[in-house]
Amino acid sequence: MSECVIKDKDGYYQINIDLEIEDFHDIFLKIETAIKEKRQDMLLSLASVGVLYSSHLATLVRIHQIMQKNNLRFALSDVSPEIKNLLQITQLDSIFSIYETQDNFKESLKSAEDKNAKPEVNFEWQILKNNKDDAIIVCKGNMVACEQLDELQKNILDFYSITFDFSELQSMDSISIIFLEKLAYRHSLSVTGANDKLIELFRKRSIYEKIKLV
Repeated sequence: MSECVIKDKDGYYQINIDLEIEDFHDIFLKIETAIKEKRQDMLLSLASVGVLYSSHLATLVRIHQIMQKNNLRFALSDVSPEIKNLLQITQLDSIFSIYETQDNFKESLKSAEDKNAKPEVNFEWQILKNNKDDAIIVCKGNMVACEQLDELQKNILDFYSITFDFSELQSMDSISIIFLEKLAYRHSLSVTGANDKLIELFRKRSIYEKIKLV
């Protein structure tokens, strides 16, 4: 196979990489060129990969850094239990967006595309400070991409431990899920009161293993 094939799948890039090559410089350049021409997330399926070595992990981290620098996601799908365990041991599962299948990844993109059909923006939040480092955030309505969500993000950066009370939260869109995923990378994150629909939404995303459901 070619060292690197990047296919535009009309909404995301599907990347296929020969992980056995020694020089990845040209591959990184290909990725940077692709996202400059068209800004969209990138998916790598590990369905045919049986094992990852440290050199492979370093390559994946570098791709993640390139995408993150451009506020885009580098996602992995079809991850075997062995590789998933390796990512957990190395704590790299905390930086990659991991999906069970390619279809799960596509579903997340469809949710993002449904912005025009998103629920009415009636999202409200309130921060209840326990102490300097901990906070409880009560959320109501529909958590969707909006000014209120942007303001919430600005106001919680200094807390280490964050508990979201979703008892009165009805729904979340893909942007708000990504918001929680990014928070989980840097903070201790707990969620209480989430309804069954939200919990099922979490299960389909890598965030399910990064948050504590109370």
